[in-house]
Amino acid sequence: MTAKLKKSSMSESPSAVVTWLCIAVAVLEGFELQVAGVAAPRFATVMEMDADALGLFFSASTFGLLFGALGGGWVADRKGRLQVLAGSVIAFGAGSILTGLSANAEQLVLTRFLTGLGLGGALPNLLALTAENADPGSQKRAVALLYCGVPIGGMLVSLAGATSGDAWRQLFIAGGLVSIVVGVLLWRQRSIVKLTASVRPSQGSGIVSSLFSDGRAVPTLLVWTSFCGALIILYLVLNWLPMLLSGMGFSATEALIAQIAFNTGGFFSCLLTAPLLDTRRAWLIALGSFSAVPVLLYTLSAVAAPLTCIVLSALLGGAILTTQSLLYSITPTIYPRGTGGIGTGTAIAWGRIGSIIGPLYGAVLLSGSSAERDVFVGIIPIALVAGIAAVALSFRTASLRA
Repeated sequence: MTAKLKKSSMSESPSAVVTWLCIAVAVLEGFELQVAGVAAPRFATVMEMDADALGLFFSASTFGLLFGALGGGWVADRKGRLQVLAGSVIAFGAGSILTGLSANAEQLVLTRFLTGLGLGGALPNLLALTAENADPGSQKRAVALLYCGVPIGGMLVSLAGATSGDAWRQLFIAGGLVSIVVGVLLWRQRSIVKLTASVRPSQGSGIVSSLFSDGRAVPTLLVWTSFCGALIILYLVLNWLPMLLSGMGFSATEALIAQIAFNTGGFFSCLLTAPLLDTRRAWLIALGSFSAVPVLLYTLSAVAAPLTCIVLSALLGGAILTTQSLLYSITPTIYPRGTGGIGTGTAIAWGRIGSIIGPLYGAVLLSGSSAERDVFVGIIPIALVAGIAAVALSFRTASLRA
């Protein structure tokens, strides 16, 4: 799935084993990010959790992601990506298992925070590792293709949720066990495959200099803005979609099918647009996907027929996840080799601020309105701001490429 990775004077070419393990991590990231939304309708009543408590639960993992992304990217730029990636995968697997074993709402919130720390440490290193070892001119395509694994993970957990009945604990435990196995396999590769561990920021180069010097200030601010806004939308939809659709009169099965469609649309859209991201027309993808988001949100808020809801969910997933794929693919290429971890990590951290706000904002919108449909309309202004920033970022990087 990833583009062919190159050899460098500092590192051996990554083995096929590591390549496939990285794809597996992307799938597991998608599984772990969406398992909370799939499981929530099953344990909310049992744990006596209202909308505010669920909002806190949904935001707990993303709050952990904020710190994990900052710390994981910084450490890996200095100690090696593969080691930090492997440790992070093992960490979020353990957190997921503990979530499945939780006895009350407080434990659920704590264990999801711990899961988020591992997820945050894994993602920037996964992206930077792929970008730094891709062939010249194919970095964005490589990252975008890798990101296709995330909606696959979302599809898997949605399918598991549709067939598991009320067995929500098993979803967390199964995902955690697989993650630990993948993390251990990655850890075993650290002495075989030397990736970018020997690449370091230049002498005296600090975090601020890495992010803002040499003309990187504007791209950095644009990517932070677009990441934050895009993830407010993404995480609100990922966490609340099944419950919102259920509240709009759709059955639990129809709501889960809609979430599967959301991820399916995202997967195919990311797969089809990935080859175009290393061209000067990438900004057109940003324009098209972000323009579609507010239209689809408004239309989804008024839908009544199950089939129409499923189709709109697929289109919305395609628009939102293509935008995420675009941002993830651009970000590592903004920063010099050896600082991609901190550059991507800080961008993801800003995104995690948005992903913390998203579920809580959903709870606020739901608490302040008697209609679940109003939640979709309430996030349209955020989509417009994030869209303008993403289009400007894409256009700027395409112009610099030219």
